[in-house]
Amino acid sequence: MARGSISRVRSVPPRIAAATLGSPQLLSLQAFDVAVRLGSFKTTARALNLTASAVSHRIKNLEQDLGVSLFVRSHRAIHPTVAGKALAAATGRAFAELARVGAPDERGTGRQRLRLKVFPLFASAWLIPRLANFVASHPDIELSIETSSRVVDFDVETFDAGVSVADALPDRLERLHLAHITSTPIATAAMVRRLKLREPRDLARAVLIEVATFPAAWSQWLQAAGVPDLKPVRTITVDTFVAALQAAEQGAGVALGMTLFIAERERSGTICRPFSAESSTGSYWLVYPPATRRHRAFQAFKKWLIADLPSLRGQAS
Repeated sequence: MARGSISRVRSVPPRIAAATLGSPQLLSLQAFDVAVRLGSFKTTARALNLTASAVSHRIKNLEQDLGVSLFVRSHRAIHPTVAGKALAAATGRAFAELARVGAPDERGTGRQRLRLKVFPLFASAWLIPRLANFVASHPDIELSIETSSRVVDFDVETFDAGVSVADALPDRLERLHLAHITSTPIATAAMVRRLKLREPRDLARAVLIEVATFPAAWSQWLQAAGVPDLKPVRTITVDTFVAALQAAEQGAGVALGMTLFIAERERSGTICRPFSAESSTGSYWLVYPPATRRHRAFQAFKKWLIADLPSLRGQAS
């Protein structure tokens, strides 16, 4: 350095992630993420109000930018490559979080919205009948409830929290144990008399009603009851425990009922328990990402839920 010269340190502006992506790349990432979830460029085009060729063009541009193939294309479907799956994990989380924080907010009106994904039987047998109390106590909260037998995936879904049946949950999720679940066979009293269902092995004379999302439920109960190799007359498969309960009430067969929610129907005489044996079916959990803890509407809902837990746990007795 020359004598008397002055060294200068220039300030370098921070590298802002959002500024590194142009509009075409953002639109391409959107098309990619939707295509991964729907498994078809044609269906993606309908969802985004585009042509299938426009979707394909955007994804080809994204593949060129990244230097990797994101999909294996076949005549009728598309499947993400290893690189595609890795990118989908990132875009899913990003878009889901943007949708959560960017949803129409109620700050201007003093109202807050809480979006929940709830196990169907929990919703119909316990939550919905008590909602009037929560709504009356919290007029500033708007509830949006969707029922599903599948555990909420916060990486790709925009729910604030969920009530699910599961015991193996991702470590990154916060959780509150609501109740342990046991199940037992249920049927109409007329069917129990007609088939002479006196002990578990008598189920070989019955039609068993299975739940598609819990395919191992019957085998677990039969194992616990000491008849693991029992073969019924035939099986009927429905999509939820609610549907199974309704089918059993109509005399379609023998279903597994969650003991938490069958007492009222037993008292009314629509179903009965032919056996005393029960088996564990998991637990109900309130699950939510850590960021939801700061959500005022969620805080109110969780407090209300905890206060009413004794009534939920007491239903099994």
